[in-house]
Amino acid sequence: MAIIRKTEGLCPNCRKFVPAFAVEEGGSVYLDKECPLHGRSRSLIARRAPVYRDLLDFYARLESRFPRRAAEIESCAFTTTLRCNLSCAICFAADGQREAPPEPSPDELTGMLAPVRGRGIMVRLTGGEPTLREDLPELVARVKESGNHAVLVSNAVRLADADYLALLRRRGLWGIAPWMDAADDEAVYLRMRRRPFVAQRRELLANARRLGLKLFVFFVCVKGFNDHEIGRILSLGRDHPNLVKVILMPYLHRGARGFSAGEEYALDEFWEAVGAVLGYSLDDLVVLFQVFLSVRALRGRYTCFNSPFLLVPRSLRRKDGFDPDRYREVLSRFRGLMEESPAAARRYFLRAFGADLLRRGFGPPLLRRLLFPRREMAECYVPPGYVWLQFQHLFHPPNYDRELIGKYCCYFSLNPGLEKRVSFCEYYNLKLKT
Repeated sequence: MAIIRKTEGLCPNCRKFVPAFAVEEGGSVYLDKECPLHGRSRSLIARRAPVYRDLLDFYARLESRFPRRAAEIESCAFTTTLRCNLSCAICFAADGQREAPPEPSPDELTGMLAPVRGRGIMVRLTGGEPTLREDLPELVARVKESGNHAVLVSNAVRLADADYLALLRRRGLWGIAPWMDAADDEAVYLRMRRRPFVAQRRELLANARRLGLKLFVFFVCVKGFNDHEIGRILSLGRDHPNLVKVILMPYLHRGARGFSAGEEYALDEFWEAVGAVLGYSLDDLVVLFQVFLSVRALRGRYTCFNSPFLLVPRSLRRKDGFDPDRYREVLSRFRGLMEESPAAARRYFLRAFGADLLRRGFGPPLLRRLLFPRREMAECYVPPGYVWLQFQHLFHPPNYDRELIGKYCCYFSLNPGLEKRVSFCEYYNLKLKT
């Protein structure tokens, strides 16, 4: 057993911070913790230790040459309520160890949005289920008035009412982020959400397009259960030009009912499953993750280690996407130049990546962003043939890594009762006040 690094984790029983070690054993990576009250615990983090080590090394190299700016809020979540009108078998918010926060008033929301006023970022209105708030239209309006974009994260039961959805749109709703566990397999919804949803989701997507709402799709993948739907969910981009991003989330066994810890994915294991659908090997995906991480690092910004992202073609054809073989050479040269001169490395990478962007038609969208930076969110300044893909492997007690969260999170919770600004993963793991 070899110790890779030391951090702090959470005891899965009492949620107290405890020393934790990322260790390599048998070619995989585990997080080992020991609580004075509840003893030792171990969680699988990555199946392939070289992938974990290489990505950590790349983060460290970038950060040493291109230091992080002071943490900026690039997007944020606002928990409207913890009440819900479903009892999903996969729910990670159904956590009896958390204190239920008070439901904030519209005025409180306005106050909490003050630090990001006029920033043009995404403000996710989350839950529980936000549509249980009768004043949700007013909350949406307050986000719009703050100069940001309101995106509703919802189970979308109430959004089947086209008139209600149109009302939210009139009050300033910019986008919706429904959970979609399957494209057309009703058995998946019956097991995961305990009710049929296929027809409702089709109508919802049609209404969203008709109303001009941007679409962000969350897909929760349970290992060995709905993996077969990965390709069908990714294919939504072909028929829905308003789809901005697909957020792929592996199942977390936390306060859930109906599945088990054995149906969780390790970090790289999930990447590999999605890569197979896209025609990429795991190593190909890691190369592309490093490309888009570098783009941010050159501006002093970083992305969560557990939530990398990339642009993929709506066609899902590998030949239309960014070429990992080409970027292996680019990244090799970039790494070498970083040792000699960060400034030279920056110039080299931007020339190589910029030329690729221009060939792919990114010139007009980037010009619009330069001229109208707040009109839309940053994710929208891409050609129509591309869609964002984000892997969101949330931190929860078994894999909680305080160092990685503290270093790289740019996604915060703005909620009443918090003594300080905290990351989304902290908010959903610790007691309300932290």
